[in-house]
Amino acid sequence: MRIVVLDIAASKTGAMSVLRDFHAYVKQKGAEDAARGDGYTDEWIFVTGVKDALEDEGEGNIRVIVRDDVKASSKRRLVFDLVNGGAWVNSLKPDAVLSFQNTLPRGLSGKIKTFLYIHQPSGFQKVKNFSIFKKNERHVANYQHFYHKLILASAKRADRCIVQTEWMRQALIRDTGMAPEKAVKIAPDIPDLSDYVKGGCFERTHFIYPASDLPYKNHALIEEAKVLLSDRGFAPRVRYAKDGKLPREELFKEYNSGTLLFPSYVETFGMPLAEARQFGNPILASDTEFSREVLEGYRNAHFFDPFDAKALAELMIQVMKGDIGPDEPEPYGAAGNSYAKLVDIILEDPNTDI
Repeated sequence: MRIVVLDIAASKTGAMSVLRDFHAYVKQKGAEDAARGDGYTDEWIFVTGVKDALEDEGEGNIRVIVRDDVKASSKRRLVFDLVNGGAWVNSLKPDAVLSFQNTLPRGLSGKIKTFLYIHQPSGFQKVKNFSIFKKNERHVANYQHFYHKLILASAKRADRCIVQTEWMRQALIRDTGMAPEKAVKIAPDIPDLSDYVKGGCFERTHFIYPASDLPYKNHALIEEAKVLLSDRGFAPRVRYAKDGKLPREELFKEYNSGTLLFPSYVETFGMPLAEARQFGNPILASDTEFSREVLEGYRNAHFFDPFDAKALAELMIQVMKGDIGPDEPEPYGAAGNSYAKLVDIILEDPNTDI
C-alpha cells in the first residue's frame, strides 16, 4: 500500500514535532516489519515544505519530497489546495492520503482513501469572535472566518477525520453534519513525567505559563491580574515561556515548584494541562471545553472566566494564602501510542468501505 503524507505547512515547533514523531514511528514500524521477514509491506511518501526537515530513507519504505515552492507563500498554498495539488498528488499514485495540514487538495482521485488530521480550532470554538479589522487579531480571524471554510469543505470530502479531543469531534460533526463514525478522536501521546516529580518544592507565590505570544494565549489577562494583586499587597512571580525556548527539563522543574496558569481560550488540546496534572500542584485554567476535557477528574483544577482578570486574581490569592495548595501527584496513565492508532486506521483494507 502506498500512502502519501501531506504536511507542507509544518515549520514551527508544534506541527513539525508531530510530523517528525509520526515519521519516526513509521520508520520504526517498517524496520520491525522487515525484521520479521515481512519486508517493507507499505510505502510512505512524506511531502513537506522544509528542506532537511525529515530524513529520506531512500531504499527503505520511506521517501521524502520537498515542495518548498508551495510553502513559499500563502497564495501558492491556496493554489495547491484549490487548483493543482490534487492532480500532483494523483501523479504519485497513492492508495491513501493522510493530510496533517487541516485541508485536502481538491481534485484527488475518488479511488484514493483520504484521512484528514484537523488540529486548527479557531473556527470551531465559540468563545471569541476575532475581528479582521483589528491588527493583532487579523491572522487568527483569517483562520476563523476564511480558512475554516476550507477545513470544513475538506472534512466533508475526507473518508475519515481525526481530531485530538471529544469537544473538537463534536464541533466537527456539528459544523459539517457528517456521520459521527466518520470523525475519530485520537488523543495525543502524553509523556510520562513521574521521574521528574519531587515533593516539597512547591512555592505559593510562583506561577508558570508556557505558551507562545499569540493574542488568544491571553497573557494580557495575567498582567491585568498582577496589577489587581499588587493593589492588594500581593507579589506573585510569573514565569513566562513565550518564545518556546524553555528546555523541557527546566519546564518540568517549574511544574514541580509552581502553579500552572492557563488563560488561553483557543486550543485543540492544551498539552501543558495534561503534563502539569501529573505533579499534583494547582492548575488555574480558563473555563473552556478543552480545559474541562483535559483536566477531567483532576482534583486540583480550578477554572475562571478567561476574560475576567478579577476572577483569576482571586484564585491566585487563594494559592498564595495557602487555601489552594499541592495535592498528591496523579499517577501517569498511558493511553497507548496515538501514531499506532492512526496507522491502524489508514492501513485498513483500501478496498473496504470505511
